[in-house]
Amino acid sequence: MNLSLRLMRYFAAVAHFKSLTKAANQLNISQSAVSLAVDSLEYELGLKLLNRQRSKGISLTSKGREILIRIQGILDQIDNFESDVAGIRENISGDLHIGCFNAIAPIVLAPILKRFVSEHTAVHANIIEGNVRHIFDSIHRGEVDVGISYDEADISAGLKTKTLAVVPPHVILPSNHPLAKQPDVSLSDMIGHPLILLDLPSSRQYYTSLFEASGFHPNFVYKSGNYEMVRSMVGIGLGLALLQSRPPTEDTHSGSKIVCKPLRENLRKSRLVVAYLEQSIKRRTVNAFVEHCESYFTTAESRDLIVSR
Repeated sequence: MNLSLRLMRYFAAVAHFKSLTKAANQLNISQSAVSLAVDSLEYELGLKLLNRQRSKGISLTSKGREILIRIQGILDQIDNFESDVAGIRENISGDLHIGCFNAIAPIVLAPILKRFVSEHTAVHANIIEGNVRHIFDSIHRGEVDVGISYDEADISAGLKTKTLAVVPPHVILPSNHPLAKQPDVSLSDMIGHPLILLDLPSSRQYYTSLFEASGFHPNFVYKSGNYEMVRSMVGIGLGLALLQSRPPTEDTHSGSKIVCKPLRENLRKSRLVVAYLEQSIKRRTVNAFVEHCESYFTTAESRDLIVSR
């Protein structure tokens, strides 16, 4: 085989962007050059690495996902070697694709990312947001190197995870609501009020199950897949809602304010985890990011994200 770093870098770019055009723009070369490089790599390996369909775009084949993991490991080793030769062993460089559950990305990922990139200035972080299933599936497919999400055992199986925090649900209320004066709120207190649901895969099942396990059948008057929309609707008095991690401000996008109260019941908590493939943790960029995640969740700032009694 006659494999060059150029072929591997071009393929890695196409795999991550799922687009020849975007990869070409990132690499600052022509789309035809990228396409030819991928064709050459497939020929040298004797494997089909990409599915190319006009209607669905580009996706990795099963063999392509396996090759991507190995190629990314090689490229990361090359980046590390180049850094060592340049005498900057303390630096970590290269691309890092980070996934995060979109409801908590501004709250959790943003402060971690700030600390990470300020220390590792040579790393180029690409952020991918989505629902819980999307994040874990993207890690399985090799499209995301490392992800932060609430754990769901049925879809995180096969991944390595480290627990960052155990997060209980809490109630959010308008700041002028009568229940806001209480130190905590019971699910039974909520049943007589309009309810709002964060309507995302896994989230909807989780919040609904909390009521049902306590013998209540919630009537959600409003549903939204947007975390800030839920907070804003609560803030202007349209209902009450259950959420988990809270932002450092009680202000909402509508200009109204909300308050967060712990639940009186001892309900099922969620594990907030950082997840990755076993092979990926061997990469210096991935390992460094995981260490930053764990370090952040030892700070007082991170403890403010959790509402508990």
